[in-house]
Amino acid sequence: MKQPINILIYRLGSLGDTVIALPFFHRVLELFPDAEISLLTNKPVMSKAAPLEAVLGKNTFFSNTLSYPVGTRNPLLLASLIKDIRKLNIDTVINLTALRSAQADKRDKLFFKAAGVSQFVGFDNAPEDYKVNLDPKTGFFEWETVRLARKIEALGTFDFHQQKYWNLKLSEEEIRKADELLKSLPVNEPFIAINVGTKMEIKNWGLENWVTLVESLNADYSDKALVVIGVAEESPLAEACIKGWQGEKLNLCGMSSPRVSAAILKRAELFIGHDSGPMHLAACVGTKCVAVFSCINQPRQWFPRGANNQVVLPDTACLSSGVKACSNPDKKCILTIQPSEVKKAVYKVFNKEMVE
Repeated sequence: MKQPINILIYRLGSLGDTVIALPFFHRVLELFPDAEISLLTNKPVMSKAAPLEAVLGKNTFFSNTLSYPVGTRNPLLLASLIKDIRKLNIDTVINLTALRSAQADKRDKLFFKAAGVSQFVGFDNAPEDYKVNLDPKTGFFEWETVRLARKIEALGTFDFHQQKYWNLKLSEEEIRKADELLKSLPVNEPFIAINVGTKMEIKNWGLENWVTLVESLNADYSDKALVVIGVAEESPLAEACIKGWQGEKLNLCGMSSPRVSAAILKRAELFIGHDSGPMHLAACVGTKCVAVFSCINQPRQWFPRGANNQVVLPDTACLSSGVKACSNPDKKCILTIQPSEVKKAVYKVFNKEMVE
């Protein structure tokens, strides 16, 4: 491949999607330190979804950002986007999109050719690269980061597990803002962070379960502070959850950006939450996670980074069916998970025996 001068990274998604792809943004910078890097991403389709730029930081991993509404077929919008890409003189596009069809990749390649691009990475993959593959050795579905690495293996292989590839490059100002939000807590004292919201109803474990879990953890862990992060709309849920906590507590919903939240989570001893963006942020900065999953994704595909996490899955037929819907529409599979199961996972993280 000819040494690129102007690179466009094509990546759609929100907070969790961005974190899972973080090693590849590092890799592009590592391979092409002199290239001008731009980003093409989608405009958020849900108010709770953090835009990719807000997660990676402006001018941290790329210089320019282009965006468009997902699924648009508006010829005027597409023509305008082609014009914007041409202005940047893009010579290479690196395709980091989530799982999709070969037809979609071919369509996008034609679009980028119309915008003057001559080099393509991650567009012409093998048939097995357009599905979630099962690892015959482990019996688990492959992690999304593994799939992305294979998708762009034309750039060479690298050990994406290394810590340096998960560095969000948080600024001193972002860390200072996190410290300011946590100033009421004892300095250097670890705390438990939770997030009880989700932008997908199928992933919602329910307020009653969260309240029961928090109250049940009081006996052994109320010596630790409890900090809730999330968007502003989740603040009432957070208040209801921490009401029964007897120790120090902070509701920070709506008070921090995704990157400041990452700095907050870096100081936490444990994160508890749904399969969500905040879960991926916590794992990214090295904080252990207890995560409550639904059937929406194949087991392991979107697990948090790291080997010291505890993932709680429903024991239902829909979990491994590959169908993104619960087997019983009247009762979401995630609601079959009992607070005692999640509590047990918390005890495992803290290496503590739970008395039934």
